Amino acid sequence: MKITLNEIAPIELFPYLEVGTGQSNNGNPIILHKELPIYLGEFENEKSNIDFLIICSDLQGAIEKDGEYKLIGEELPEYLKFLIEIELTENENPKIGVILCGDLFTNLDKRGSSGDVREVWMKFKNQFDWVVGVAGNHDRFGSNQEKEEFESTENIYLLHKEIKEIDHLKIGGISGIIGRGDKTNRVDEKEYLDHLKKLLNKKLDFVLLHETPDFPDLGFTGNPKIREVIEKEGKSNICCGHCHWERTLIEFKNKSLVMNVDSKVVILKKQTS
Repeated sequence: MKITLNEIAPIELFPYLEVGTGQSNNGNPIILHKELPIYLGEFENEKSNIDFLIICSDLQGAIEKDGEYKLIGEELPEYLKFLIEIELTENENPKIGVILCGDLFTNLDKRGSSGDVREVWMKFKNQFDWVVGVAGNHDRFGSNQEKEEFESTENIYLLHKEIKEIDHLKIGGISGIIGRGDKTNRVDEKEYLDHLKKLLNKKLDFVLLHETPDFPDLGFTGNPKIREVIEKEGKSNICCGHCHWERTLIEFKNKSLVMNVDSKVVILKKQTS
């Protein structure tokens, strides 16, 4: 599946608040005013009836609304729905899928907090046709029973070492990051890389990861072992987050495309002849 992206300038900027690394003079965390860039691209897929794909990750910020703080992902879906329907399509009822690559929680009192992101997923699901994605290392989904109930929700697909076909798009994913297997959302390195190899050889439309491969040619940080596996296996389209890159879409040596949407949103419109 061919993907193109206009990275020269975002089509919109969505303002939000983010907790900084330091403290103010009164001892409170420093709150930064940031803007989430939204980029527009296209994808080619003759089989799928999806009109738009929304891809994003690491929405680790908050919006102040009616005197309360809401996660970015709780307010962003309605905004994106309006943006697409008003500015990007003449179709009265476009079919829209969402791809999430993890880390959708924040706490403005402490940087790097972990928490429940089920409401974010549900907000996206309520605005669009379906949501598929992987968990980040800071994402939680309630108790074991609550997570099971969440995963059984119609049109929600939380992937971990598995593949789903949705509207003729074959999508696989691995949740979490490489690390000690006894920690939440950590996967043993060999297990992670073995499953990545399997997914890359299934000729999927998308492989979803939270953890980023590195790209030393441009000095982009990430995990070199993930990059090595990607470059040795079949050509793929990989979406990820976790480590921020200045560029979003990079072609690897084997022609695989890696889309890093850390703190970004990409809207892909289906290319029509």
